Amino acid sequence: MLALACSTPAPPDAPAVKPLKVVLNWFPEPEFGGYYDASLSGTYKAAGLDVTLIPGGPGVPVLEMLASGQADVAISGADDLLLKRSKGLDAVAIFAGFQDSPVGLMVHAESGITTLAQIQSGNVAIEAGSPFQQYLWASQGWEGKVAMVPTTGSLGAFAADPSLVQQAYVTSEPCVAEGQGLHVNFIPGREAGWNPYASLAVVRASDTTADWVTKFRQASKAGWTHYVRDPSAANAEISRLNPDMPTDRMGCITERQAPYVVGSDGLGAMTSARWKEAADALTRVGLAASPDGAWLKP
Repeated sequence: MLALACSTPAPPDAPAVKPLKVVLNWFPEPEFGGYYDASLSGTYKAAGLDVTLIPGGPGVPVLEMLASGQADVAISGADDLLLKRSKGLDAVAIFAGFQDSPVGLMVHAESGITTLAQIQSGNVAIEAGSPFQQYLWASQGWEGKVAMVPTTGSLGAFAADPSLVQQAYVTSEPCVAEGQGLHVNFIPGREAGWNPYASLAVVRASDTTADWVTKFRQASKAGWTHYVRDPSAANAEISRLNPDMPTDRMGCITERQAPYVVGSDGLGAMTSARWKEAADALTRVGLAASPDGAWLKP
């Protein structure tokens, strides 16, 4: 009898994996914790995404890198996105890592200052000419009352002068200052109405209908949800990548930033009202900004 040869059916084609370059607007730190979590945990991979997180730094033009095709996703702030869109950059936000802006002012706790209304004189170390600085002076009536002094981000002048007020991010300077034995209060910019989304995932407008955009948004939300609950694995990786981010400081940062990540609208959510608020804050100081088309509704 002639034996029939048996052949093993070929396995079905493996699902295609989409490689993505995600460029950050700063060095590895907890402000990007959810993105690192989604990468480390395999959440992106399970969604069919091969994500490479590319660290940034001072002056790295992440939105321009996105527009030129050097990156598939840029992590930026809503204020920067609105300003660049007004100049013709065609990019759209798809996910907000931070519901509330981490920028604000830091004061010595001994000063007794806890609100912006209590600051009516003296010196504020701040990035002169920045949209945040312009908005503060306009909204608080500080012109001719409060003096601007240059800031490099260093805490030397702040530590030496108990009356000095300094621009700060809740994800940075307060924890550094407390590590140096200083007692500080942080006053968020949202108290004055300055509250653009931060750690914002942005894509080219031409990609908004792509299947991978939905997958990236969903996987990023899962990563941030897990990171808020347990940041240990992602923080260990961030500390490895950034030796200037020691474990004890990251513990302080992740605790401080958690309410800013979750916010009041739900993790990752964006609303028309908040985008209009961000655009209105910019137009108040004479900067062109429109929320129309700036973000992708789920």
